[in-house]
Amino acid sequence: MTHREKGYFCALAACLLAPPDGEMMEQVKQGGIRSLLEKNIGECGGDLQLLAELSNERSSEGDLQVLQREYVRLFANLPGPEISLVESTYKRWTGDSGCVLAFAGEKGLLMGDAALHMREMFRQLSLEVPEEFRSTPDHLVLELEFLSLLYHSTTQEQVQRFIKDHLDWIPDLRDRVDRANPHPFYRNAIELINLFLVHERKEGKAKSHGPKDFH
Repeated sequence: MTHREKGYFCALAACLLAPPDGEMMEQVKQGGIRSLLEKNIGECGGDLQLLAELSNERSSEGDLQVLQREYVRLFANLPGPEISLVESTYKRWTGDSGCVLAFAGEKGLLMGDAALHMREMFRQLSLEVPEEFRSTPDHLVLELEFLSLLYHSTTQEQVQRFIKDHLDWIPDLRDRVDRANPHPFYRNAIELINLFLVHERKEGKAKSHGPKDFH
């Protein structure tokens, strides 16, 4: 895929993992999405069966309600699996060895190092963190949208750096979702994202990491 296509894929992936609404359903129904997903799966070595619950004709109100209920069950922190889509919760709250707070090395907390770094990158690019992400600037939806922006406007080195720094937790997310017996739509969406990132890391290993941008 070209950088433009990769950017479009990341924007689509962000849409798939946002709370489902009519706009998301329209994105899924668009004919061009299937060809983009097929190209991505083909290049990343994935199974085309992943498309079965992602790009079929979903148009009824019933389909939307099913996905809305499943999104709440999986990701809305209500009784259920309580699967986080926020990077900080998968990592130690801070890597600062000088931090004296008792919870500094704990996981499962918001606004850790990853969140502060995301907020700083937005500041450096003169962007506003959307209101709904003010307390979770390292939410996966926002990280995918940011990666889409990088594909459209920066270098390959910057893209690779961001993937390395901020999207290394996706295999843990995939494992948690798999254990929750999810609707195939969400299992396949996250698997597709993981395949894409694995492929991008492999490509990046052959190239220099370049300067440490946004640090």
